[in-house]
Amino acid sequence: MQKEYTSSRLTNGNLWFPDRVTIASDAIHFLKRRIFGSDEEIINYDQIASVKINSGVLWADISIETAGGSQPVYINGLPKGDAQEIKDAIRLYQQG
Repeated sequence: MQKEYTSSRLTNGNLWFPDRVTIASDAIHFLKRRIFGSDEEIINYDQIASVKINSGVLWADISIETAGGSQPVYINGLPKGDAQEIKDAIRLYQQG
């Protein structure tokens, strides 16, 4: 099963190109688009070291750190419920 989440266009930096996160059975996929091109990152669940959520009144920011030592993946402007679903899905896939 695969589920896609998109950051809100009403939040900082997401007006024209909202971030997308896809939870798939094999890995988590991140897509950050910009005017010329995009950045895509795919991280296997066993490589995720930690997940951090910063919640505001309406929106939440999520930061995912990997065990490989690369820069954390940061997505801002997600609805709070979506950020919690992403965190729960990562935990579920890591447990097996």
